[in-house]
Amino acid sequence: MSGRYELRITADACPQPPASREAVANVHVISIDGAWGAPGLNLSHWPGNRTPEALRHPLSTGSVLAFAKLPEAERARLVGDARIVVNNHYDTDGMLALFAFLRPEVALRHERALLAGAAAGDFFEAPNDDAVALDAVIGAFADTERSPLAARFAGLGAYPRFELAAHAVLERLPEWLERGLARERELWQPAIEGLARGRAELSRATRDELVHLDWTVWTSTDALGPFDPGRHALFGSTGADRVLTLGPRRDGTLARFLIGTRSWFDGTRETRLPRPDLAELAQRLNELERTSAADSGAWRCHETSSPSPELWFGNEGLGLFEEHNRELAPSSLAPAAIRREVGNALRRALALPQ
Repeated sequence: MSGRYELRITADACPQPPASREAVANVHVISIDGAWGAPGLNLSHWPGNRTPEALRHPLSTGSVLAFAKLPEAERARLVGDARIVVNNHYDTDGMLALFAFLRPEVALRHERALLAGAAAGDFFEAPNDDAVALDAVIGAFADTERSPLAARFAGLGAYPRFELAAHAVLERLPEWLERGLARERELWQPAIEGLARGRAELSRATRDELVHLDWTVWTSTDALGPFDPGRHALFGSTGADRVLTLGPRRDGTLARFLIGTRSWFDGTRETRLPRPDLAELAQRLNELERTSAADSGAWRCHETSSPSPELWFGNEGLGLFEEHNRELAPSSLAPAAIRREVGNALRRALALPQ
């Protein structure tokens, strides 16, 4: 199947726009893991996706695997005359979904491994160490410093770099799935070691599950030891969509509040609870802290509408999807006060009594 299609990693809805605007509607592509208005078959869990109802899945890789199981005639009908396969970004679920479309005979033999790797990538879960390792390797292949292709990235923009990395990953995936990732150890070992450390830290913390708020709270019991569990340790240890970590220290409290991607993606009709307004929550916490966003240390947050936003006390500069928050600083607020305000924000989003 792979030889029948041309792969593009591009931000354009139509990779090769025709000369006339009227002709655009007639140029169909197969858009995988994304939803950005590309005409033709869409197999995705992104908000606004047009995935056929029978193929919807929490992960784009799952939708493509469901497509691969269809009778050949039905697949041909859905694809139509499209011969270009398109993705508008680079990540693990996207690469595994592309692989499942281009190499369905191999993908279906490794369905569980592909779904586990995609969950490690898009949901920050940890179904097993192999899944986390696969996610780490795919991510590293597009990294300008860690990638085995780094020398070839010189002078390339983001999308040419993503496309180069995508072709390399798709070429190597059959070997990785059949023989394992031993050859790529230096790319995945830091992630696996970090996951083990995070799990150990969580095992020593107290844990509270507030099921009605879809929320898990971990509080460190060691004021001297480290407490920096990464996203994969956190979301890999709970089914909740929101997690709060509290690290009491002698000089204050280290705090991270994260919202998972399951309340952002739209692969199924599963209903998640509405998200709290993080900007409003940060403002309330800054009032209690007697700080403002202009201070070097303050309560800060990502946009609530982003796929997996975070709220924290500390410095500016935290990127989206960071495994660890390197910008944390101790808050003067007690753990109980932080927990109370986060809980109140969650209840306001549900219009519950506070």
